[in-house]
Amino acid sequence: MIYLKRLSATTLIFLCLSLSPRICRTQSTSTSSPDYRVSVEVQGESLANARDHFKSKILRQGPPPAEWPDSQTPKGATEVVYSSGQLKLKAWISIPSERGKHEAVLFLHPGFALWPDEWDFTKPLRDAGYIVMMPTTRGENGQHGVFTMYYDEVSDVISAAEYLRLRPEVDPKHLYIAGYSVGGTLTLLASEIYGQFRAAASISGTPDLGPYLKYARGAKENAPFDVSDPKEVQIRSAVAYAASIKCPIRIYYGTEEDYFAVSAPRTAEIAKQSGIDAEALAVSGDHGSSADAALQLAIVFFQKQR
Repeated sequence: MIYLKRLSATTLIFLCLSLSPRICRTQSTSTSSPDYRVSVEVQGESLANARDHFKSKILRQGPPPAEWPDSQTPKGATEVVYSSGQLKLKAWISIPSERGKHEAVLFLHPGFALWPDEWDFTKPLRDAGYIVMMPTTRGENGQHGVFTMYYDEVSDVISAAEYLRLRPEVDPKHLYIAGYSVGGTLTLLASEIYGQFRAAASISGTPDLGPYLKYARGAKENAPFDVSDPKEVQIRSAVAYAASIKCPIRIYYGTEEDYFAVSAPRTAEIAKQSGIDAEALAVSGDHGSSADAALQLAIVFFQKQR
């Protein structure tokens, strides 16, 4: 994966924050065997309702814990700006040369910053005929907004989805969402709130924030909320609200990502019990090496939803 190859030693700590526990396990302070069982209770209410009456308390105001590159729009992309509340946030989008309406995928990038080489990862989607939009979220790449770690960023994703759905070249009935790593986590959460996605695909997203905070190096220190408050963890854990997933979904994770081997199938199971076409599928490899194959599976899945 290009995303993994470009990481330097300087940015490795951010890999620990934006990917998953196994990558950081050898540097964890825990000496016992990791416990990856689901750490949050499954809720009877929807995520949207929960967010209405629980407001996350952000203890530290600042940007995401990530470096970002000099601003440059990659080949095949056009920079656009979408609104999320009072914020104006950048995104990259592929504009088709053919007239008419086109299917579109909102693709959520890995990590807490947008890099040009992450656009290359979406090439299979573009080659398959989809318009692709890859948004930033608040605070990323030096933009305005406060990092909240999977809370207000969910609102940004929904705003980006609505912006994409209403673009003149997009078929609003064929809007999909996919994301990898951090983007996979946001995909899970957004699919529990926004009802306009035709289907969703999460690639190595984190359904349960509890183990992530417990085992990922630096996660507790960089979380901008009180990690000891179970409600703060719960509101960021898609498995707790999986019954409110609103579209067909596939949750992909690597066969070597044992930290997802419980929470991903459990998330799909809960959604399926609520009548949603949901499956969690293990793809050969680890967090990096399984991603390309998972994306190809997501494309096949999306094509079946036409």
